Amino acid sequence: MDLTERGIVPTAAQGGDANWTRPDDRLQPGLSVIVPVTDPTAPVPYRQQAAPTFADSQDDSLCGLGPICSCTPCPCFYFEVEGLFLARQSLFNHQSVVVDPNTGRSFLSTADVDLGFDPGLRVTAGMRLCGGLALEVSYFGLFGGNASASATQPNPSAFLTLGGNLVGNVFVDMSGVQMTDSSWVQSLEINLPCCCGCCNDCRDACGCGELSCQSFEWFTGFRYLVLGDDLDISAERVVSGAVEEGSYNIRTVNQLFGVQAGARWRRTWGRVGWEATVEAGVYANDMEETQTVTDFPNFALRPTVSGSEVGVAFVGELDLSALYRLTDAWNLKAGYTLIGIQGVALGPDQLDFAFAASPSGNEVHNGGGMILQGLNLGVEARW
Repeated sequence: MDLTERGIVPTAAQGGDANWTRPDDRLQPGLSVIVPVTDPTAPVPYRQQAAPTFADSQDDSLCGLGPICSCTPCPCFYFEVEGLFLARQSLFNHQSVVVDPNTGRSFLSTADVDLGFDPGLRVTAGMRLCGGLALEVSYFGLFGGNASASATQPNPSAFLTLGGNLVGNVFVDMSGVQMTDSSWVQSLEINLPCCCGCCNDCRDACGCGELSCQSFEWFTGFRYLVLGDDLDISAERVVSGAVEEGSYNIRTVNQLFGVQAGARWRRTWGRVGWEATVEAGVYANDMEETQTVTDFPNFALRPTVSGSEVGVAFVGELDLSALYRLTDAWNLKAGYTLIGIQGVALGPDQLDFAFAASPSGNEVHNGGGMILQGLNLGVEARW
């Protein structure tokens, strides 16, 4: 066979042999063929070798199961569970609850309620969709924190009432008052983080040294947060040795929903590292409040009334955590969490002692806020 008819021409080769190449192959980057030929009449096989691509150099550009998933600072899957121990500071208008109108002395106010530390839970799970983009779902809950304060009649001549109120049986000339405030928070987030990062492998052939990595994520998403607050005032009056009882109960529920944005920065050196996350959003707040005043003997001094309103609220969150690597996939996390909530309706802000007026107690006041801060401790898995 005449190889020149097939576009294959001889080129000079060391030792006198000829190397046959296609002229068009020399014009294609990444394609080459060098065929040693000993018999010019033999068929000429040739091999096409594609040039390396970006996907090949990354091993798996769509977050499959390749080695990139085991060492990248932006994992394909991750899961975190943390216990929280947070102190709650409610931000509401301080006002007197129990007073003596004759002397002007205040025996109990909303400022006397201190919620202290309460346990909570935070769970986060994420999955890389493609490249640096991931889908992340996070739940946060803080349950049933209670705080109370009380006041008693210091002497028989003291005249105790609720905020100057002079209506009712128990609430005029009270012997003692117990005030309890309780609140709870639950939140669900669905975010789309976009991650970029790199690792610097300083280990030698023996495995000595460190693998240092860093990553940065920015994200946007949707958040739904529910904050409830209950204020209960229990009063009693002793008349001729008999105890009369009454109560004033207020319940508020805030449902916040809207879009948020945030960022997360993470760095590790060998087994240790740290992570910082900040996020914030402005939300619509669907608020409701309900209150009832029951006097002795089981008389509705103020029948159940309620009110609702839609307002604007703000939520900001900061998380700082130290990391310690337990295995290739598992890390221990411990740090500090700060959450600020503003523009919500809290129970103490809804107090209305005008029991004789009608209507009363049906307005929603949403100038309150809450600060949650404390410790977080948990584990995470990344692979």
